[in-house]
Amino acid sequence: MRAKAVLSLALLGLALADLSLGRFLFSLGDLWAILAAGPAGEMWVLLIDLRLPRVMLAIGAGMALGLSGALCQSLFRNPLAAPEMLGVTAGATFGAVLVILAGAQGMAVTLGAGAGAFGGLLGLVVLAGRACGLSRLILTGVGLTLTLGGLTGLLVAQADDRLAGDAILWMTGSLNGSYWARTALVWAVVLPLCGAALWARGVLLRLEMGDELARALGLRVAPARLGVLLIAAIAVASAVAVVGPVGFVGLMAGPLSRALSRQMGVRTSGPDLAGAALCGALVLVVADLMVTATAPWALMPAGVFTGILGAPLLVVLVGRSGRKGDGAWA
Repeated sequence: MRAKAVLSLALLGLALADLSLGRFLFSLGDLWAILAAGPAGEMWVLLIDLRLPRVMLAIGAGMALGLSGALCQSLFRNPLAAPEMLGVTAGATFGAVLVILAGAQGMAVTLGAGAGAFGGLLGLVVLAGRACGLSRLILTGVGLTLTLGGLTGLLVAQADDRLAGDAILWMTGSLNGSYWARTALVWAVVLPLCGAALWARGVLLRLEMGDELARALGLRVAPARLGVLLIAAIAVASAVAVVGPVGFVGLMAGPLSRALSRQMGVRTSGPDLAGAALCGALVLVVADLMVTATAPWALMPAGVFTGILGAPLLVVLVGRSGRKGDGAWA
């Protein structure tokens, strides 16, 4: 619980900093004064209608990606597993690009991405079969990702330059243009998933013992594995449909949470889903802070900065794993 408290306080502090920075700088006193003035205040729209939904979207989408990443790493028993390997992200990207190249914008792109994510999930479940073996799931997800990625690249290569530019920008992953309706879509999925994650953690604790022992404990392995997979896929789909395929967040969140727990002397069994969700939110809020700090007048896509944050971290984690063995990831 101590690690979660530290993460929660850090997230609160970074969220307040994200609200304060931009073309107009606010102190904590300014934030309180704007809230106290209410809708009649001249800065109310800037803070409540523009900045706050952006920050809440970063937190919600980051939590969804972090949760999905931790579920995938535990389910596939691989610390390098990421939500992108499910094929859902590639499906969402394909659906969104189709809509963008058709000339649509706004919520239509989000709906297209959601439909593509559902199609990718359906393809994964159908092609993986009823047994839902780990190797079959991984190979099916990777195959879907490569196939849909190739089709998306083909569409972009043949598109009009302006529309292709819009598609590529969306494929980077961005929090720009956030408003309450988009933010509500993510939180409407994230909040129920937090409850579902409690069930998933119990399932994963038994699955980590091996399929035979899990069956001996009364677990129906294939349906349980499929249930965990659905939770992970729905989580990543809700985030990608709204903010685009922001890279590295799902991959980073689990290792960061475990590293913090080790530093604080906390040893827990099973996946740290709550910690991973908080770390995912932290990563995306930090990326948004980097966006605001570097270009407040021309906001860059947040996905650029998650890549900058994620690549060095991945190298560090791989190096630690090589020195300490696989247990360094646990």
